[in-house]
Amino acid sequence: MISAPRRRRSPPWFGAETRRALAAGLAVAGLALLAGWPYWRGHPAAAAITLASCAAIAVVGVLLATGGRTRRTGLLFAAASVCWAANWAASWDATLGPIMSPYAQATFYLALAVGVLLYPGGRLEYLADRIWTVLACVVLWGCPTALWVTSEPEWAAFRGDSVWWPAPFPDLEVFRTVLKVSGGLYVFLAVSLAVVLLLRLPRMGRMRRLLILPVTLAIGFVGISAALTQKPVMTTSIPLDDLLHVYVVQGAVVVIVPLTLLASGLRVRIAELTVAGRMLRLTAPVSVERVRDALRDVLHDPTLELWFWAPMEETYVDTAGLPVTLDLADDGTGERDGDRRRHRVRSAAGGPLAVVELGGALRDHGSLVEAALVAGGRALETARLQASVQAGLEQVRAAYRRLVRAETVERERLARDLHDGAQQRLLALGAMLGTLEAVTGDPAVREHARNCRGELMEALAELRALAREVQPALLVQDGLGPALEVVAERLGTRVALDVTPRRFSREIESTLYSALCEALSYAVDRARATQVSVRVGEKDGRLVAEVGLDGAAPAAPAADLAGLTGRIRALRGEVEVDGGPGTGTTVRMDLPCE
Repeated sequence: MISAPRRRRSPPWFGAETRRALAAGLAVAGLALLAGWPYWRGHPAAAAITLASCAAIAVVGVLLATGGRTRRTGLLFAAASVCWAANWAASWDATLGPIMSPYAQATFYLALAVGVLLYPGGRLEYLADRIWTVLACVVLWGCPTALWVTSEPEWAAFRGDSVWWPAPFPDLEVFRTVLKVSGGLYVFLAVSLAVVLLLRLPRMGRMRRLLILPVTLAIGFVGISAALTQKPVMTTSIPLDDLLHVYVVQGAVVVIVPLTLLASGLRVRIAELTVAGRMLRLTAPVSVERVRDALRDVLHDPTLELWFWAPMEETYVDTAGLPVTLDLADDGTGERDGDRRRHRVRSAAGGPLAVVELGGALRDHGSLVEAALVAGGRALETARLQASVQAGLEQVRAAYRRLVRAETVERERLARDLHDGAQQRLLALGAMLGTLEAVTGDPAVREHARNCRGELMEALAELRALAREVQPALLVQDGLGPALEVVAERLGTRVALDVTPRRFSREIESTLYSALCEALSYAVDRARATQVSVRVGEKDGRLVAEVGLDGAAPAAPAADLAGLTGRIRALRGEVEVDGGPGTGTTVRMDLPCE
């Protein structure tokens, strides 16, 4: 028996994390209410503002603490809310409250500022951040210590009978000097924080800059406002109500920071939701390059690289189907060039699917990267199939290239054997016949020797022609241009040659020479061309050869030239054949230079 699902009594966004955050906010607000009760009884509006700001900071802190990289920021914000609540113990004007209040206020601002410096990476990345943090600890904790050491409690707005205030070295003039110095240090600390925050922005990636900029402006405004509002109250014998009123103003301004952080978090969530739609739009129709370009676009990382797992080859291949060797850790991550990260993507069945290499700017946006990869899951699966097929084709091409290389070596060996073996023996035999013809006295023998020698020379000429066809010596020694000139002279058709003098690898030159010879043979035998042009040159790192011919071309010139097409494509080249009956024919071959 299957029971019906239980009806949900709360909205889906109101989960355990949200309930804990609200509970923490209520607890901190209750602490602030208790700490400042003597003041709140006469100032209900100030109480409402302060309790709301304490609760807001606590709620945002607990929510941030649930994230991986924002955990430290969240804990500091939660601690800051408790410190701000405890700061109001000064309103009791009794026991430890007055001396504890300046330290609570200082720790509040310190925790808030350091929390922003840690956001969203979870660590103090830059030297300026660490220097400012140490300086802030010295100033924010040193100034309150100097104040109570050199003053009486009534000089600092506290006149209660039970106030605990050690004051080992009270001196009014020294106390006034400490107040002035402390006020100046607070302003310097606030301005330097704003400078440190602004200096970080150019060194961040675009996505992180968009995330941190509003928070930077908010904390900079809060810091400067706090320093400016704190400085006027740094005077002797200020009334306690005036001091607490400044605290209310500061608390109302500080609430900007958690609200800005909340808005930044919502912006990240909205980006994660919209990335799915963008991935679907950008990857239709699916191709290997389109999937990679779509990831680059939605993640704002033009340097992103993508490799797919080829199961038949049991290795990763790039977008062209070429195998690559990747150094990955057991958890599927890796580092390259310091900041770059590699992320392994698995298929729905759990097997390897792809590896994505990301720039360091995306290190703090793991959820956005994951959302893009999940949204593009189907496209990645389809692109992986295409990459696997391309990898298979590359294996076939590699095997064909090895055959071409072996054929080239064998041609060279055969041409060398013909020249050094058969030709030399025939020449020696011809010399022997010549000697016989010269020394014999029998006319019949002389005539027979002369005829044999003539036949031998014709056979030797045919053998030399065969050797040139197998591997022309000019091709090996001087390159394509001189070798093609010899071929053009034997055609009996007008041929215009424009061939680059640059030399290429043996496989490239041998394959292109054979293809051009086949194209020239087609021009004479099949197309009956009267004029032929051959251009061979380099363009954008590719070797481009073009054969143009007039004449009444057959109905299907591409079919007649299928043989040369296979040889060229085996070396990762391309062949284009244009033309038809009455229009002439153009054969264009494109090969990599290396």
